[in-house]
Amino acid sequence: MKNSLAGRILAMVLLGISLIAVIVSTVVLSMSRKVFTETYGQSQEKVFFQVENELNDFHTSLRKMTDAIDSSWAFRLFLDSKEKSDNTQVFQNIYQMEQDLNAANATDIDRLSILVVGMNGVNYLSRTETVVLSNDQILTSAPVVCALKEPDSIHYTYSHGAYTMTSRYSDVIIASKALYLPESQKTYGVVLVTLAMDDIRRFYDYFTSEHTSWYLVDADGTLMCADKSRNIGKKLEEDWYKNIAKKPDGRYQITGSGKTYTVLSQNLSYLGCHMYGVIDNEMAIQDLYNMPLLILICAVTAGFIMLLCLFYLQKTLHPLSNLVSKMAISRRKEFREYIPVEGTCEVQQLASTYNEMLDDIQNYIGELLDTQRAQRKAEIKALQMQINPHYIYNTLASIKWLVYQNDTEKTTRTIDAFISLLRNTISNTDEMVSVEQELVNIENYILINHTRYGDQIRVEYEIQPDCYNCRLPKLVLQPFVENAFFHGFPSGEQGTICVRMRRVMLDETNEVLEVQVADDGVGMETGEPKNIVKNRKEHFSGIGVQNVQERLVLIYGKREEPDFYIHIDSVPGHGTTVRIRIPNI
Repeated sequence: MKNSLAGRILAMVLLGISLIAVIVSTVVLSMSRKVFTETYGQSQEKVFFQVENELNDFHTSLRKMTDAIDSSWAFRLFLDSKEKSDNTQVFQNIYQMEQDLNAANATDIDRLSILVVGMNGVNYLSRTETVVLSNDQILTSAPVVCALKEPDSIHYTYSHGAYTMTSRYSDVIIASKALYLPESQKTYGVVLVTLAMDDIRRFYDYFTSEHTSWYLVDADGTLMCADKSRNIGKKLEEDWYKNIAKKPDGRYQITGSGKTYTVLSQNLSYLGCHMYGVIDNEMAIQDLYNMPLLILICAVTAGFIMLLCLFYLQKTLHPLSNLVSKMAISRRKEFREYIPVEGTCEVQQLASTYNEMLDDIQNYIGELLDTQRAQRKAEIKALQMQINPHYIYNTLASIKWLVYQNDTEKTTRTIDAFISLLRNTISNTDEMVSVEQELVNIENYILINHTRYGDQIRVEYEIQPDCYNCRLPKLVLQPFVENAFFHGFPSGEQGTICVRMRRVMLDETNEVLEVQVADDGVGMETGEPKNIVKNRKEHFSGIGVQNVQERLVLIYGKREEPDFYIHIDSVPGHGTTVRIRIPNI
């Protein structure tokens, strides 16, 4: 269908729809990209600032909690006392610390792990779990060192692993604040709040999506927390970060790694770090416009239009397609496939002209067939008239000699063979004979030759059983058997002539009848097969190879292979083989 008119029209329609869809989509995307980027960036910036406010609120709650701990007499007594208390006093003290901590804890940090470490070697943990480090190890850790350097501030430090069993091997952020006595400026403990990554996620989770990411980076450029990155705890090496790290807070359009990003930057001074929101504009636009849906709509529209086109094309081009199909098989149908005159005016005119052409072809073929039949009949009569009188005279003389010898049986057989040979050759005007009948003629001819010249030349037959009912033109084999007798053995030598027949499939549809006449006589030199003697006065018919070739071409048609019908192979001193191939009937 790809080379048909309907196929080409449908292809052009599909191409036009595709081009329109691509052009419209490109223009719409190009026009709306800038507007969308600006609008979407502004909306996400508001959400970004909301994340900042929530982190600020969390920091405020954490500050209130540390101040409450710092002002609690129970914590001061527990962490600053160097005297050993009895169990009752210790229990009362811990109970009071829990009450003070619960009163100070806000709802957004009440589930966090809070560890209060005293300089006197004791510690308090808000959860029922095991502290895996000693007080000395805790007091020398990075979060505690930062808190002791600046006791008035809360410090946020990334760490791979914290102080308890559940957070020992996890990525966490530890908020640390020193506890000290204002009057003496003496530090007596440190508050350590462990924030797991899931604890931080609740602050920014509603901001992130498939095309929006969130990053928290400390002053040294170390990634403290992110929603997608696996490089937490390492230096941030993203292209967009390198382009914006030294710029002031705000919203920027950054190009990196072949993509365009909208980057939101905000310094969190109270946390000692920087917060970034990164929007992948390409992915955001894809989500906004739902490209699969657009493609589906275009495909459905194209399919609907193609169905309409196909419907009208079918109605318009059906008569033309019918004409083409009839023309394609007209030769196999012997130019008798007429078509109805229908469709548009142009198609009707074409159909009428085609039908008139078929009539002209039929008339021409009829005249040509009549001419060919007359020509073949005239040729058969001419062949019948070529029976050499000298052959008849010599054969009758041989029969007379047999009569003088009183060889009645041999005389009778020779006369019967001669009569049968003349009847089938002269009286029978049929153009085609069966293989069985042609072999009878050959046997009669050989019997007469044996009578005249002796039986030093033997004749053998190798005929496949399925060949006897096949038909072939009359007087096709006799000239080659005759040539084998008189040219293969010119001096009366002894030898053998073999006649073989079989059916051969050239391909799936073409079958031929292949006949071979082979002798072991003197053979011929190269090129001599083309110059075989055509007439000998003493021979039966005098029919030459060229005559047989022309008859086969006239009956079966001309072939591209020059030696398709007759092919002769001969080797001097080893004999000659003639192969005859004709379409099997």
